[in-house]
Amino acid sequence: MFAFHQEDIQTLEEYLHPFPRMEDIFVPEQPWLKAHFLPLISIDLSVLNPEWQGQTVHMITPFEPYEGLIGDETEAHHNEFTATNWLAFRLREDNRYEFLGNEGFFMRSPVNDYGGEMEKYVEEMRDCHQKNREYFEKHGILVNSRWLKDDEEPNRQNFLDELGGGLWYGNWSETAEIPKAFTLTLPPASMKLADLDELPDNGIKIAYNGNPFHYIAGVAGYNYCSSGADMILLMYEPVSRIVLFTFDYS
Repeated sequence: MFAFHQEDIQTLEEYLHPFPRMEDIFVPEQPWLKAHFLPLISIDLSVLNPEWQGQTVHMITPFEPYEGLIGDETEAHHNEFTATNWLAFRLREDNRYEFLGNEGFFMRSPVNDYGGEMEKYVEEMRDCHQKNREYFEKHGILVNSRWLKDDEEPNRQNFLDELGGGLWYGNWSETAEIPKAFTLTLPPASMKLADLDELPDNGIKIAYNGNPFHYIAGVAGYNYCSSGADMILLMYEPVSRIVLFTFDYS
């Protein structure tokens, strides 16, 4: 849990870089990743911990799910690092993501019997994301083109809903089991929600090989495009350099 905590970020500082290039996010050995995600914003981790100088993580949003949860129809391709509503990357030394799962985790992968029913939805997300990116490049603010009208002030969106602070109890923590490589410890079910705020990270502990994950940031996927989770949660474990994502739907 970090003492540094910002909410509703609409003004950029030097540690935030919206709309990074896809080639700067994913390792070249996994070019197919570009078909499954949109880039949102890169975060210089030294703002949270000076010892993490030179380490940058990337907030991304997957195209899936169209319905349900990501990975909930591809269980045959899950491994110890992926599960329904959870996926993980390793942050390479060049700050690119290496996906720790199998390509078949994504329903739209060629290895699955996918009929193309999501493609109109995917194109709508791509188109909205591109328009929002162009508006940002021209005006320096994030808006959602779906709601943009010429005769009205732009409805500004948050680049991040949260940066730093700590984990919080929500639907994400109980929606689906965490991948087998990780451990998730929740506070006792008998504890009142009002008492959770008195505990670091609301009493939630996530670890890999005994090393804790740190909550880095959260944002609604639809701040940047036409659809997405109500909150994308990005966590980081610095010993293994694993970046863990899960998704909250209110």
